[in-house]
Amino acid sequence: EITRALSDLSLDIASAHITTFGEKVIDTFYVTDLTGQKIDSPTRTATIHKRLIDTLEGNAPERNGKAKAAAE
Repeated sequence: EITRALSDLSLDIASAHITTFGEKVIDTFYVTDLTGQKIDSPTRTATIHKRLIDTLEGNAPERNGKAKAAAE
C-alpha cells in the first residue's frame, strides 16, 4: 500500500533499505520525483506526508478514487 501511494504521488523509489532491531523492522524508502530530483517544495512534501499517513491509518483513497470505509 505504501509503494502504491508513492507511485500514485508520481514518486520514484531511488533505493529501499530494510533494517531490523530485534523484532522491529524499519523500511526506508529514498524517493525522488520522476525526473530524479529531490523534493524541495514544502507544499509537495506536505501532500506526500498526508497521503502516507492516510495510507498507514487505512484512510487512503482506493484506485477508483473512493476513500475506504472507516469501519471495514
